[in-house]
Amino acid sequence: MRRLRTTPTAIRSTRSPTIWSGDPLLPARSAVRALAMVLCALACATAQAQDAADVEFDRPGIGFSPSVLAPARFAWEQGLPDASYDHSGGVRTTRYAAASLLRVGLGANLELQLGSDSRVWERTRSADAHEHVQGSGDSSVALKWLLPGSNDDMQWALLARQGVLTGASDIRAGRAQQDLGISVATGDLAVYVNATRDEDGTGWTASPSWTFLSTDTVAAYVEAALGTGAQRSHALGTGITWRVAPAMQLDLSVLRGFADAEDDWTGGFGVSFLLP
Repeated sequence: MRRLRTTPTAIRSTRSPTIWSGDPLLPARSAVRALAMVLCALACATAQAQDAADVEFDRPGIGFSPSVLAPARFAWEQGLPDASYDHSGGVRTTRYAAASLLRVGLGANLELQLGSDSRVWERTRSADAHEHVQGSGDSSVALKWLLPGSNDDMQWALLARQGVLTGASDIRAGRAQQDLGISVATGDLAVYVNATRDEDGTGWTASPSWTFLSTDTVAAYVEAALGTGAQRSHALGTGITWRVAPAMQLDLSVLRGFADAEDDWTGGFGVSFLLP
């Protein structure tokens, strides 16, 4: 089992579109909804049975699970919420995000993922000022591919993600984030490596993890992260999952960051479940 995942961090920006006279976020949101409807319909056309207990969710953690849903299988993963806290340069920043992820099995060892920080609350405090913003966050579209050679002893998968700037003007990033990651798992050990390009530049993240407890209902892991370039990080974390039913999982996780450019603490509580 492996459950690693990252969510792109929304960075406040004052930039706003000027070529659309109505809602500036409507074109991007409409395109995401249309893509979801089309690909979901294609998945339903090639339905395949998959035991709910065999499904691995991507929450929680740094990376993602090296497995895909069977065709016409749908899963929803929701932060309730995910949170981060940072204190640097005399400024304290607290952020809560209702991070949502819809996963759709497409067949041919492929899976579609539609993600969004559906609601974001962010508070910044310093000696001179207090600021509070809230609104919708950015979204993403991704494809996961279970690579050839995967078997019961070793699985590996590739995930390509493209960010979509759907967030409110004071929450969305200045540039859409792009990620290309690979996750490899064998037994209780897993390694995740990801390349990222965003408004701060490019960088790499590597994260090993060890699942030290694994039963039919409860699992717990520890993980570490080392990032370079724009993704500079040094972090240690842990998490636990509880399979309350074959098709539903609860999770709790925490991550401590030590690099100046990353949040001091991140983590959260979430639920993942298969849709009928």
